Amino acid sequence: MTRTTSSAVSKERAREAMTRFTAAWEQGDLSAVDDVFADDVVYHGPPFPDMGRAELREFITSFRTGFSEIHVQVHEHVVDGTTSVHRWTVDAVLSGTTQLLPGVEPTGNHTSADGAHVLHWTGDEVSEAWHLGDWLGWLTKAGALPPMPGAGG
Repeated sequence: MTRTTSSAVSKERAREAMTRFTAAWEQGDLSAVDDVFADDVVYHGPPFPDMGRAELREFITSFRTGFSEIHVQVHEHVVDGTTSVHRWTVDAVLSGTTQLLPGVEPTGNHTSADGAHVLHWTGDEVSEAWHLGDWLGWLTKAGALPPMPGAGG
Protein backbone atom coordinates (compact mmCIF):
# COMPACT_ATOMS: atom_id res chain seq x y z
CA MET A 1 0.00 0.00 0.00
CA THR A 2 1.60 3.24 -1.15
CA ARG A 3 -0.22 6.48 -0.46
CA THR A 4 0.66 9.59 -2.40
CA THR A 5 -0.24 13.24 -2.39
CA SER A 6 0.39 16.01 -4.87
CA SER A 7 2.63 17.86 -2.38
CA ALA A 8 6.31 16.94 -2.65
CA VAL A 9 8.42 16.64 0.48
CA SER A 10 11.36 19.04 0.70
CA LYS A 11 14.89 17.67 0.76
CA GLU A 12 15.44 19.54 4.02
CA ARG A 13 12.42 17.93 5.71
CA ALA A 14 13.42 14.45 4.52
CA ARG A 15 16.98 14.87 5.85
CA GLU A 16 15.78 16.36 9.14
CA ALA A 17 13.28 13.53 9.62
CA MET A 18 15.90 10.85 9.04
CA THR A 19 18.25 12.61 11.47
CA ARG A 20 15.46 12.66 14.08
CA PHE A 21 14.63 9.01 13.43
CA THR A 22 18.25 7.90 13.92
CA ALA A 23 18.06 9.54 17.38
CA ALA A 24 15.34 7.05 18.30
CA TRP A 25 17.70 4.16 17.56
CA GLU A 26 20.89 5.72 18.96
CA GLN A 27 19.60 7.53 22.07
CA GLY A 28 16.16 6.01 22.57
CA ASP A 29 14.43 9.33 21.81
CA LEU A 30 11.05 7.81 20.99
CA SER A 31 9.42 11.23 20.50
CA ALA A 32 11.09 11.12 17.08
CA VAL A 33 8.59 8.46 16.00
CA ASP A 34 5.68 10.86 16.57
CA ASP A 35 7.59 13.76 14.99
CA VAL A 36 8.32 11.88 11.76
CA PHE A 37 5.49 9.39 11.20
CA ALA A 38 1.78 10.01 10.56
CA ASP A 39 -0.77 8.72 13.10
CA ASP A 40 -1.78 5.95 10.69
CA VAL A 41 1.68 5.09 9.32
CA VAL A 42 2.36 1.59 8.05
CA TYR A 43 5.99 0.68 8.82
CA HIS A 44 7.19 -2.41 6.95
CA GLY A 45 10.27 -4.01 8.50
CA PRO A 46 10.60 -7.50 7.05
CA PRO A 47 10.84 -10.13 8.48
CA PHE A 48 8.79 -8.52 11.27
CA PRO A 49 5.04 -7.79 11.03
CA ASP A 50 3.91 -4.38 9.78
CA MET A 51 3.83 -1.77 12.54
CA GLY A 52 2.08 1.46 13.45
CA ARG A 53 3.66 4.15 15.63
CA ALA A 54 3.01 2.37 18.95
CA GLU A 55 4.45 -0.92 17.69
CA LEU A 56 7.44 0.88 16.20
CA ARG A 57 8.21 2.54 19.55
CA GLU A 58 7.98 -0.90 21.23
CA PHE A 59 10.23 -2.42 18.54
CA ILE A 60 12.91 0.24 19.02
CA THR A 61 12.75 -0.18 22.80
CA SER A 62 13.12 -3.96 22.48
CA PHE A 63 15.96 -3.57 19.98
CA ARG A 64 17.81 -1.26 22.38
CA THR A 65 17.52 -3.81 25.24
CA GLY A 66 19.51 -6.29 23.16
CA PHE A 67 21.93 -3.97 21.41
CA SER A 68 24.11 -1.16 22.76
CA GLU A 69 26.62 1.29 21.30
CA ILE A 70 24.20 1.84 18.42
CA HIS A 71 25.43 4.20 15.73
CA VAL A 72 23.65 4.97 12.47
CA GLN A 73 25.52 6.68 9.65
CA VAL A 74 23.32 7.93 6.82
CA HIS A 75 25.35 7.96 3.60
CA GLU A 76 22.89 9.50 1.19
CA HIS A 77 19.41 10.94 0.87
CA VAL A 78 17.48 10.86 -2.39
CA VAL A 79 14.20 12.77 -2.61
CA ASP A 80 11.80 12.57 -5.54
CA GLY A 81 8.34 14.05 -5.12
CA THR A 82 6.56 12.24 -2.28
CA THR A 83 9.24 9.56 -1.84
CA SER A 84 12.62 9.70 -0.12
CA VAL A 85 15.29 7.01 0.13
CA HIS A 86 17.97 7.04 2.82
CA ARG A 87 20.93 4.62 2.61
CA TRP A 88 22.65 3.88 5.91
CA THR A 89 25.02 1.68 7.90
CA VAL A 90 24.25 0.73 11.49
CA ASP A 91 26.79 -0.57 14.02
CA ALA A 92 26.07 -1.99 17.49
CA VAL A 93 27.04 -4.60 20.09
CA LEU A 94 24.86 -7.58 21.05
CA SER A 95 25.10 -6.87 24.78
CA GLY A 96 21.72 -7.93 26.18
CA THR A 97 18.67 -10.06 25.58
CA THR A 98 15.64 -8.95 23.62
CA GLN A 99 12.25 -10.44 22.87
CA LEU A 100 13.06 -9.83 19.19
CA LEU A 101 15.63 -12.65 19.38
CA PRO A 102 14.14 -15.30 21.69
CA GLY A 103 16.75 -17.63 23.18
CA VAL A 104 19.71 -15.56 21.98
CA GLU A 105 22.16 -14.67 24.73
CA PRO A 106 24.49 -11.64 24.69
CA THR A 107 27.74 -12.32 22.83
CA GLY A 108 29.48 -8.97 23.19
CA ASN A 109 30.12 -9.11 19.44
CA HIS A 110 30.18 -5.96 17.36
CA THR A 111 27.91 -6.14 14.35
CA SER A 112 27.02 -3.95 11.40
CA ALA A 113 24.64 -3.93 8.48
CA ASP A 114 23.90 -1.82 5.47
CA GLY A 115 20.36 -0.90 4.55
CA ALA A 116 17.93 1.73 3.41
CA HIS A 117 14.64 3.32 4.31
CA VAL A 118 12.14 4.09 1.58
CA LEU A 119 9.72 6.69 2.93
CA HIS A 120 6.43 7.74 1.34
CA TRP A 121 5.26 11.17 2.44
CA THR A 122 1.89 12.81 2.91
CA GLY A 123 2.70 16.45 3.51
CA ASP A 124 5.45 16.65 6.14
CA GLU A 125 4.75 13.21 7.64
CA VAL A 126 5.76 9.72 6.60
CA SER A 127 2.63 7.72 5.80
CA GLU A 128 4.40 4.52 4.78
CA ALA A 129 7.94 3.27 5.39
CA TRP A 130 10.03 0.35 4.22
CA HIS A 131 13.04 -0.66 6.35
CA LEU A 132 15.30 -2.84 4.21
CA GLY A 133 18.45 -4.16 5.85
CA ASP A 134 20.87 -7.08 5.88
CA TRP A 135 19.38 -9.01 8.83
CA LEU A 136 21.26 -12.23 7.95
CA GLY A 137 24.63 -10.48 8.01
CA TRP A 138 23.64 -8.51 11.14
CA LEU A 139 22.70 -11.63 13.13
CA THR A 140 25.69 -13.64 11.87
CA LYS A 141 28.20 -10.93 12.86
CA ALA A 142 26.44 -10.57 16.23
CA GLY A 143 26.97 -14.29 16.87
CA ALA A 144 23.24 -15.03 16.97
CA LEU A 145 23.52 -17.23 13.85
CA PRO A 146 26.34 -19.50 12.68
CA PRO A 147 28.43 -18.33 9.72
CA MET A 148 27.18 -19.31 6.30
CA PRO A 149 29.07 -22.30 4.82
CA GLY A 150 31.91 -21.04 2.66
CA ALA A 151 31.54 -17.45 3.85
CA GLY A 152 34.73 -15.54 4.52
CA GLY A 153 35.37 -14.27 8.03
